[in-house]
Amino acid sequence: MESVASTSSPHSVPRFKPSQPVADRIVRALHHHLRLLHRSGSNFFVLGATGNVYIVSLSSTPSCTCPDRITPCKHILFIYLQALGLSLDDVCLRRRTLRPCQLNRLLAAPIMLKSLAEIGLRKVFHQQFFQVNDRAASSSSSSSVTVEDMEDGSACPVCLDDMKKKDRVVACSTCRNLVHEDCFTRWKRSKGRRNVSCVVCRARWKDTKDEQQKYLNLSAYIINEHDTIDATLYNSNNNNNNNT
Repeated sequence: MESVASTSSPHSVPRFKPSQPVADRIVRALHHHLRLLHRSGSNFFVLGATGNVYIVSLSSTPSCTCPDRITPCKHILFIYLQALGLSLDDVCLRRRTLRPCQLNRLLAAPIMLKSLAEIGLRKVFHQQFFQVNDRAASSSSSSSVTVEDMEDGSACPVCLDDMKKKDRVVACSTCRNLVHEDCFTRWKRSKGRRNVSCVVCRARWKDTKDEQQKYLNLSAYIINEHDTIDATLYNSNNNNNNNT
């Protein structure tokens, strides 16, 4: 965890008038029960109000893994306001992109103590997060999609070349059609910031592999609104880990 500041600056009434969607998310960032679990460089792991863990990445185009399509979402705003202590007048709150000087200022700011989750919950996060990553790494080679079950002569809808066995492909979750992974990457880049649609059915793109990915959820370890850890469940989890 990075350096920690002990006090926060008061949030005054903003002098700029944000759009209603952003204003709503500012209220949620300030009043919903969000907590910072971990920081790794420019990545901030945020415990959401329902127990899901989201990753906020600060870069020239800040992003969050939550399903909210509005930028900045409440988790990004939580990092700005609660974790980094920005005021409501800060220019970063009304920008979708950050200049290098603004990004450097944010990344150099200390973490505010009030934004941190309870220490026991942070320990659980580290255990669960690395377990999930280890399982994902061990199964990555066997989980890649191939075209072994496709009919002979099936063509990629982008390059129109035949798809061969062991080609790396991705599949649309709506129509289940396959596309070369490299071809889809180029198709996605050509769309810029617009939502990507399936090359075949034009539905909003969602990889079938994405359907199997779930957020890490820590709600089972929280027994009240103050992030108090369930010691029985935590100790049981520790014992199971030690026996494996």
